[in-house]
Amino acid sequence: MANHRFALSVAPFVRMECKFWISDDGWNGSCDQLSITVQAGSFERVKSEMEVALGKYMESLLAEAQPTKIAQAA
Repeated sequence: MANHRFALSVAPFVRMECKFWISDDGWNGSCDQLSITVQAGSFERVKSEMEVALGKYMESLLAEAQPTKIAQAA
């Protein structure tokens, strides 16, 4: 039987403590460990914004960890 390869995106579960609170101008959220803050008009939206901000932060860490193609060619 032949082997078949395929690529599949996997979203890892990483537990991060985030704080959320309401103020006069809407909902705020922060992740003190990573110095990330977000703001939105509703709790659902601020939670979603925090998830996006955490995802972008993790992606930036992965991008920094990968050597550039120019460095690989050298």
